[in-house]
Order: sequence, then structure tokens, then C-alpha cells
Amino acid sequence: MELSELKKYYWSEWENVKKEQYNNKEFISWRVLNKLSVLADNVIKEVIVGLSSGFNFDNIAVISLGGYARMEMCPFSDIDILIFHVGKLNKRSEDFINSFSSSLWDLGLAPGIQIKSLDELMEPSNLDEIVRNSLIDNRFLDGSISVYNMFESIVKNYILKRGKYAFLVAKINDVRKRMKKYRDSIFKIEPNIKDGIGGTRDYNSVYWINKVLYGSEKLSTLVHEKIISFDEYDNFISSVEFIFKVRVRLHYFHNRKNDNLNMESQKYIAESLGYSDTSYSLGVELFLRDYYKAARIISDITHKVFDNTLTNYIVSNSLKKILIEELGFGLVKYENLLSVKNTNLIAENPSLIITIYVIAAKNGLKISSGTSQLIKDNLYLIDENYLKKYGNVFVKAISDFPNSFKVISNMLKDGVLLRFIPEFSDIYCKAQFNTYHHYTVDEHTLIALKYIDELATIFTTRYANYQKVFGEIERKDLLALAVLLHDIGKGQGKNHSEVGAKMSRIIGNRLGMKLDDIDTIANLVEHHLLMAHISQRRDIHDFDIIKHFTSFLNNVEELKMLYILTYADSRATGGNVFNEWKNTLLTELYHNSLRAMESEDLLKEFTKIVETKRAKLLDRVGGNVLLMNIIQSLDDEYIFSNKVTHIFRHMEMATKLNEENKQIIHGEIRKDLNCYEITICTYDSIGLLKKVSGVFASFNLNILGAQIYTLNRSIAIDKIQLVKDNESLEHIDEKFPFIEGRIKMALSGKISVEDLLAKTSSSIYARKKLFKVNRKVEFDNITSPLYTIIDIYAEDYVGLLYYIFSVFEKLRISVQKAKISTDVNRVVDSFYITDESGGKIEDKSFIQRIRDEVFKVI
Repeated sequence: MELSELKKYYWSEWENVKKEQYNNKEFISWRVLNKLSVLADNVIKEVIVGLSSGFNFDNIAVISLGGYARMEMCPFSDIDILIFHVGKLNKRSEDFINSFSSSLWDLGLAPGIQIKSLDELMEPSNLDEIVRNSLIDNRFLDGSISVYNMFESIVKNYILKRGKYAFLVAKINDVRKRMKKYRDSIFKIEPNIKDGIGGTRDYNSVYWINKVLYGSEKLSTLVHEKIISFDEYDNFISSVEFIFKVRVRLHYFHNRKNDNLNMESQKYIAESLGYSDTSYSLGVELFLRDYYKAARIISDITHKVFDNTLTNYIVSNSLKKILIEELGFGLVKYENLLSVKNTNLIAENPSLIITIYVIAAKNGLKISSGTSQLIKDNLYLIDENYLKKYGNVFVKAISDFPNSFKVISNMLKDGVLLRFIPEFSDIYCKAQFNTYHHYTVDEHTLIALKYIDELATIFTTRYANYQKVFGEIERKDLLALAVLLHDIGKGQGKNHSEVGAKMSRIIGNRLGMKLDDIDTIANLVEHHLLMAHISQRRDIHDFDIIKHFTSFLNNVEELKMLYILTYADSRATGGNVFNEWKNTLLTELYHNSLRAMESEDLLKEFTKIVETKRAKLLDRVGGNVLLMNIIQSLDDEYIFSNKVTHIFRHMEMATKLNEENKQIIHGEIRKDLNCYEITICTYDSIGLLKKVSGVFASFNLNILGAQIYTLNRSIAIDKIQLVKDNESLEHIDEKFPFIEGRIKMALSGKISVEDLLAKTSSSIYARKKLFKVNRKVEFDNITSPLYTIIDIYAEDYVGLLYYIFSVFEKLRISVQKAKISTDVNRVVDSFYITDESGGKIEDKSFIQRIRDEVFKVI
């Protein structure tokens, strides 16, 4: 067959395989992989036939390698081929190899061709680990069968049989390296399905261990060798089948080899496999849940194969003397494993089901697979009476900081956690299809506990305040359980905080806890988002805001627990969600609230601080009548929420204003807030903040927050905190003169802000169309006695704030304060507003008009 005809045949058949699987949501991936492999065989053999006229194959064998040899070739996988030769290649052989390689490339197969001689393979030390691995899986394609038999013998005797223990250790180290590189790939929203944990490479590792150490290509051999159980084998095979099914669809989606299951592909694959939305979850989230479950099964069984094989190999070959150490309770340590002395131990002492995890964690030991299986076999013991009797032991175990993460992770893996808290199964492997949450719900929960573990061990200057407060908490058991349950309601759909609080009460009763303790946990779960919400969207120096926030807490101990829970929850969300700005706001809210809760008279404490600061300011200005008058006119809230040095700076700026110098602008790096702060002093006018926000947008600067103050009713002091993605604060500082100049030109009307925005490159996120950001405009007339607070939830884009402020200007609304929060492509902007006469906005028709106008620009 001519090469052009062969190419047409190959890609026509390739497309047929693609169409066949696409039209069948229940397709079996193994069949697709096999068909693609057979198709490659047929075409490659046809190429060889076309090139072999008059050519003698006496010293050459063409051999398939890797996934192609196993007949597991994905649509765009490499077609790995070895040309093995005995003796030196003559010119005719070299010409054949060159023509063969060129022909495959011309066909569009993109082959990976190795050429190895007998001498090279006879000395395996000359081969690196990758090449040795590639030779394990091989299959004869064409050429001399006797040469291939020679190759097989060399692989068997020189590569596979020599150093089996070393091979096993190398495979274990390979998995560890990938675990380090893809530490949480199995749990992240965009996993790598080949090299990530629980991916196809884990399956390959199990296959290689089975082939090299047990001499079989059938994984059922692992059952006969008692490495895994039949059920585990069955789960492993079905999970691998599912992962390959996903990989097939992933390759077709990208139209190339791409093993990152990114968010663009997830939705397509979910729909193509028949997943649909329910009242509780999106179809894509249901698909991802199945993926994560499969990946966890593969990962867990891979490690079990390694552990059992390594243990058996050490024992049977007596490679080293095994030292057994008594740990008490009938438990023993050997190597780095914890095991039991006899299989009746748990039946005789049921509380050991819990204790084993604590002892293993404290001693830095892995629980042997035999012990894990023994626990699983005795899970039936954990009934209603067991829960009441040992509920306190369970709570104590999960709060054994700094071992909480290890204890709960192992309990989850063995099924113990689900016996105590069956509700956890609803968030097990539950994905959240958005760019905000980086992990499945259950893994997010475990990571949150891990961050608290770190507070108990690793000193860090950045988080020193959290460590101090964590050390002051008396009931760390209640904190641990609150963290474990804070997202438990997400398995039930909407309003997860309220639902979770109700579920927490049921769980607390099941564990035999006291009513006061149950109340504490339920309160923390119900309000676990409150502290983040208040710190990021409200004025944390506002006397009324602090009163509002602390009204949800029963005592200082609850405040401390909520502070640590909020910290752990925020950090465990992933990415850069918990930045220095949010860290600072959270800590300030904690200290302000602590002072308020410890004060006998909060108003008196507030007044005392204001009077002290005002006195300091008056002393500092001496007899300057102008400054003294300004100080006497300052709002108490303004004095309370600003440092004396900053207030004095603002007053000095105000005294320098005149007709020729209408704007005085100051910029500085705020290391304490990890942002750049610009203070603008000018004569007050409607639309001031609108123009300024437009200028910042033209520099692609992100506003974190803004505080607007008015001195003597005519001079505006606007403090605005800024950052820029992937740019240092020092770089922003270098550009400050240009920013300052553009602000002055915009405020004086010399340039059009809308023209600036039109020229600014868009920062709309490329993937935004994947996600429907819920647009909301909410009004709060309860929290503040002076202002109406409006919260705007929208998708981010360049100039968004400018257009929101344009609405406020159009409707003659004054903005007194602003809190800007951006998470990936979603913004939650909060504004303290008044009508043009300075009063709260309570007229329902006007509120609706504001909502309608804002919706037009978001």
C-alpha cells in the first residue's frame, strides 16, 4: 500500500474508533486502547512490508514498548518502538531504520524510536532508570523472532531478575517523588491523571511490581500472593478502567496528548459521559467525585502493594534483622510499621480501634496493611453503644495536635471516621466546580486541621499571633471537632452553615457530649464564615460593627476558637485566597473584638481611646488655631480607626490645599498590610472616588479597600490600599509619580477616565465563561446605625469599580467607606453609603432603583 493510502487508512480508522466511543457513554476504555494499539500494529507492519523488499532481518527485531506493548495506547499517546539489533548495523540496515522512522513521521504517528544493541543491553548499568523501565513492557512486532527471543532473555535475566529489591525500592521512591511534585494533585480541582497521585502511573507501578517480582502480567496474581484481597483487586481494576476512560476523552478534547484534567475539559467530559445536574450538585461535580474516588482507590492500593511486597521481601530474604519493639496495649513496632501481636486484640479491647491511630501518629509510624484490614474487619463493633461509650475517646484522638491530620486521615481511609460521623460520607471526594475552592470538601477539611497541627509545632513569625491564641484555647477538643464539621453541611446543598450546625447537634449527641459543648460546636459551625465576612466586608474599627459581631459569640474562648477556625479554613481554601491583607484584617478584628468582650463598658472604652488620641493631637499641634479647629471637628470614629501619626499627616496635607494646589497625594508601601497605600487629600466632590478608581484600573491596580473621610465638611481624605498581580510593592512605588500625575489630570478634567479604560488591556479571566458567578446586590440597614451597607457580588473586569461608582454618582449617593474583595474572577465589594443629605437609604423604591442600576453594570 502506498504511504498516502496508508495514511488515509490509518486516520480514517482512527476517526472511526473516536466516533464509536463518542457515541457510547458506557464505552469500555480497554477496548478503545486495544483498537488503537491494533491499528498502530497494522500500519507499522504495513510500513515494514513496504520497506523490507530485499532486506534481511536476520539481526534485527522491531519491538513495541510501554503502553503500546501492553495494548493500552491512548489516542495521542507516544508510539514507543525499539529496534534491537545483534552485531553492527550495516548501511542497508541503517537506511531501513531511517526510512522506517521517516515513514512513521510522515504518517503523523509521532513515534518514539530507540535503537539498542545486544552489547548495550548486556550491561544494564549503562542504562538509566527510564530506559530500563521502558524495556519491561515489550511485544514483538516484526523482524527476526530469534533476535526478539534473545532480547526477551536479556531483559529477563539481566534487567528483571537482577536487583529485585533495588527495583522495588526504586519504584517506591518514584512514587514518593511524584507525590512530592504532585503533592495534592489527587485532591485538587485540576489533577494530572497520569503522573498525579492515583493516576495511570500508579497503575503502571503496580503492574511492574507484579511483573518483576511475581513474574506475572496478570494483576490477579497479587490476590493469589495475598498482597491484596479480591475485593481490592476488583476495585482497583474498575478504578483504573474509569481513569483510562477519562484519559481517552481528555486526549480527544484537547486533540493532543494532555493529561491535565483542567476545568475546561471537566465540563465536557462530564456531559459526554452522561452526568447531569441535581438539586444538590452540578453534573461536573458528580463526575469529579467519581474521579477522586477512583484515584483514591488506586493510590491506596498502590501503597498497600508496595508496603506488603516490601515487608514480604524483607522477611523472606532476611535482608536485615527485624527489630520488634513493644508499644504497649498489645501493639508492636517493626521497621516503620505499627502492628498487633494477635488478631483477637481488637475484639478483646475495642477501644484500640481509636487508640491505634494516636499511637501510630505519636511514634511517626505507618499502620501496617494487616492492622488496617483487622480494623476494617471489626468496624461492626462501632455501634450505637460503642459511640456513646467511646465518643469522648474519639474526640480526644482527633484533637491530639499536632497529630490531628494523621489521625483523621487514617481513620477516614480505614472507614472508622464514617462509623463515628456517617454524615462525612456526603462530603467525601465532593468537588466544588469553581476557581475559588482548590480542593475537594473532605480534603479541604483535613488540610485545615493540618494547618492547626502546624500551629502546635512549627514556629512562624508570620502566623505567630495564631500560635499564641491557639496556645490559650482550653478546649482544643471542641476546636478540632468544629473544624472537622465546619463544612459538613455542604453534602446537603445550600445554606451549608445552618444545615451543618443542625447536623453538628445530632453528631454531638451521638458522641455523648455535654449540651454546652454541643452548643459551642454548633455555634462555631453555623458562624464559621462570619469572621471572614466581617473582616473583609465591614469596617472593623466601627463600634457598632464590633458589637454586632461579638453578639454572635458567648465568650472569649469562642472568639479564640472562631479566630483559629477562620484562619485554618481560609488557608485551606488554597491558592492565594488567604493573603497578607486578609490576614491583617482578620487579626485586627480579633484584637478589637477581644478588647470589646473583655471590657466592662465598651462605649466607655471607645470614648477613652478617642479622648486620649485627641489629646495627643492637640499637644502635637501646639497653638496652631487652624489645626486645633480641625482636630475638634474630627469624627470620633475617624480618630478611633486611624493612628495619630496618620491623622496628623492628613491634617498637614489639608492645610496645604489651595486654588493652585488642589490635590495632595501621598503614596507608601504598607509592609504591615502587604499592600501599597495611596492617600488623596482634595476638595470634596461627587464622583471623586469614581475617577480615582478608573485611574487605578488603567494601571491594572487592584483596590483592596478604601476609607473616605471628610474634614471640615469640605476636604476629602481618601485612603486606598492597592496591589497588582505578579508585581512587587517596590515596583508600584517606582511608578507612583506616574500614578500621581494621572490622578491629578483625571480630577482636573484634563483626561477622560473612560478613554483610559478603553485603552487598558482587559483583565477578564480567560476561563470566566466556564463559571456562572452569581450576581447579587444586597442591602444591610441593620448593622450600622449611620450608613446603609450595600454588598455587590459580581464577575471581575477592568473598570468594574469605576462603573459602580458611576451609578452612585448618577443617583447622588455618597460613599463613606468601601471594602473590596477579589477572589480569582469573583468580587465581593461592600460600600457604606448615604443619600445626598447624609442619611441612611431606607426607601424601598429607591433601594430597588439602586439595585436595578447596579445590575446594569455588573
